[in-house]
Parts: sequence; C-alpha cells; structure tokens
Amino acid sequence: MKKSIAILLAILSLFLNINTYAINEGQTNQNNLQAANENLANPENEEPKEVRDQNILVPTKEGVQKATAAEAQEIRKYENYSLENLTASYLLGDFKSQKILKAYNIDEVRAMASTSKLVSIFVVLDKISEGSISKTDIVTIDRESALLGGSTFELKENQNISVEDLIKASMIVSGNDAITALAKYISGSKEAFVVLMNEKCRKLGLKNAHMVNPTGLTDYAIEDYNKMTTREMFILSCELLKYHPEILDYTKEAFLKDEERNFLEYNTNPLLGIIPEIDGLKTGYTNASGRTVIETGIKKGVKGKTADMRLIGILTGSRGDWQRYVAARRLMSNAFEEYKYTLIGGTSKALSNIKVTDSQDEMVPVYAKKEDYVLVNTKDSIEKDIKINPNLTAPIETGSSVGKVKYYAGGELIFESDLIVKDKVYQKGILQKFIRIYEEIFRNIELAK
Repeated sequence: MKKSIAILLAILSLFLNINTYAINEGQTNQNNLQAANENLANPENEEPKEVRDQNILVPTKEGVQKATAAEAQEIRKYENYSLENLTASYLLGDFKSQKILKAYNIDEVRAMASTSKLVSIFVVLDKISEGSISKTDIVTIDRESALLGGSTFELKENQNISVEDLIKASMIVSGNDAITALAKYISGSKEAFVVLMNEKCRKLGLKNAHMVNPTGLTDYAIEDYNKMTTREMFILSCELLKYHPEILDYTKEAFLKDEERNFLEYNTNPLLGIIPEIDGLKTGYTNASGRTVIETGIKKGVKGKTADMRLIGILTGSRGDWQRYVAARRLMSNAFEEYKYTLIGGTSKALSNIKVTDSQDEMVPVYAKKEDYVLVNTKDSIEKDIKINPNLTAPIETGSSVGKVKYYAGGELIFESDLIVKDKVYQKGILQKFIRIYEEIFRNIELAK
C-alpha cells in the first residue's frame, strides 16, 4: 500500500514539473516575442540610415540631394585625378561655331551605349517633322519591346502609349523598351529602323558610325554594338540641337512620372539640377562603353556685353558613376567660367584718334565698322592691331573707311573690321566752318523729329 502511494506521488510530481516547464517555456517564448516586437518598434534598434549632410550635391535615385559622408569621400578622392585618368576620351565644344575647345583621344572609335539613342531620336523627330508620324499617335507595345531589360519605362505588352510619351521615356530614363517601340512603330522592325539610323549617320558625315540597334545595348548574338568617335558624337549632338532644339524640352525634365502605373524615376543625367546651365543631353553605360555622357547647357548673355553660349561636353569610358560625375562636373562647370561670347567692335566706342591732313579737328576718332559676339577664353587678353590708311586728307564723308582693325586672343585672330569715321571730317577754312555749322543744325533738326 505504501509502495503504491509512493509511485502515485512520483507520477503526480513529474506531471506538475512538465506543466510548470511548459508554462515557463510558453511565457519565455511570449516574452521573447514581445521583446522582438519592441525591438522592431524601437527606432534605436534600427540600422542607422545614411545621413545626407555634406555640402556637395549629388545625383541619387530619389533626385538631387546632399551627399553622404561616404559619397563625399569618394568624390574628394577622384577630384585629385586628371580628366585623362577619369575617362577614355573627352571633348568640350561650342555649339554655335562647332569649335572644339578641349579634347583628348577623340578620334578613337568608341562604344556609345545609350548615347546612340540620340541617333534613334533624330530619326524619330525627322519623321515627325516630315509628317509621317505625329507626337499624338498611339503605339501599342509589342512583346519584344516589353521584355527588354536594362533601363526601361516598365512598359507592358499590349499597353497603349503616345509617341511623345515614348520620346520622353527614351530621353529622360533611357527607356530601351520605349525607343524600341518607337523604332518598330516607324519601320515595322528593329532591323529596318537600323537602316534609317545608318543612313542618318552617313548624311551627317559620320564615317566611323556603325549602328546595330535602336537602344545601344550590346548585341551578344552578333558580338557587336553601336559605335562612333567622340568627335562624331559632338557633330551628332550639334546637328540634333540645330534641327530639333525641342529635344531639350524633354532632356531638361528632372523626372518621369506615370501615376497610373505608379512609375517614378529621375533623369539619368548626373549634372541636371547640379550645374544650373545644364539642360541635356544623354547618358550611356554598357560593359563595352563604360560610363559615358553627353552634356549640354546654355549660359545666358548680358545685353550689350555678352551673348548666350551653349556648350557641349562629352566623356566616354569612365570606370564608375563617381568617376564620370566628377569628370563631367569639372569639365562643364569650368567651361562656363572660362568661356564667353563677348561683344567686340562697333561704333559705340572710339578705338583710336588719328590725324587727318587739312582737317578742322586736330584729332579724328575712328570706330570699327562691324560688331559681333566672339567666343573667347576669359583667361586670354584681347589685343587690337590697328592699321590706318596712308595719306588721309579732309574732307572725308561719314562712314568712309580709313583703315582696318584686327582682334587677337591667345595669339589667334578672332575678329576683323574696317575702321570708319562716324562723323564727316571737314576741311580747314572759314567757308567750310559755316557749311559745317549749317549741316549740324539740319542734322539735329532731323534727329529731333
């Protein structure tokens, strides 16, 4: 009997211990869960976010923002590099004169990546100008376009979208799907459109240009890609801006948004919103091309002193985004400081005073007959070379040429003009004095009318 009671008590004790363990384990699990929830809710336990507090503006996926400390450190590192070490080639040129101002390795044929979309969009805008298609035309996205990777507008098969929206997507976010859809809408196939691209390059005189698709992606099936020299990229950009300046209406946009599809992406241009003058033009990247960019911007003139100046900068083959950013920012920001279209010549200010035989006046002021805005480097001093015609004798009629003036900057002739007298040079003598008085009276009466 005692033995039976002892066994019963042992079983009961074991049962109670198991329950106590289960209760305690459950409580422990509950406490652990509560602690985990508290950790999730507690900001102090979150991963620290990047702090954008550096006084350097940089491009990000959320638009232009201040740099983080890590980004600023990268930028400072590459600022010590030369442009030659940051790029495979670079070019700075003036749009109006198409003069190349700075250059490095610009005649080597380079992979273009998405900068070749400038050829594609040139063809598209030509077709719009011809009336073959309209910006309001609706394009139905086919399967091939919708499946393209890389930079895209995230278009879906059978989606309907306007030609103009496809142009925006091609230029702002470098949409491979968008430019392919445009190409097939115009020509029926990519291959037929590429024929138009190569024809356009030939008409522009781009002898090294070779186009294989509308996007600039490497075609691994044929191991080929779009290419031309950096010099030719400059010519292409100048011609595109000359014939289709409306392209800047798209490339200057900071972002592309489609609320219906919840799409928002910022312009791929790394200098847009960072250098105020920048309003275009196109970026590119593939393994073959490296990071490439064609930048353009306009510096507004000051009336009576300087004229508007549009510059184009091209950089190819940078090994990373920060290298390209530092190189492009340096090239373009320095350019807008170094160059200007300055007013030279004209009759607002006398260039010299000369002696004329038998003149009533001891010295006669002379002026440049012509005036023009001339591109100069602000580091160069402008020098004048004035040559006066020999044996000048009064009288000399208003506006008559009395010599020539040539302007030089950095040792280069930049402007020349005839020298003229702005007012009539009268001969000595009492009678000539009376004639001069009456002529001036009548001239002032005419001016007062």
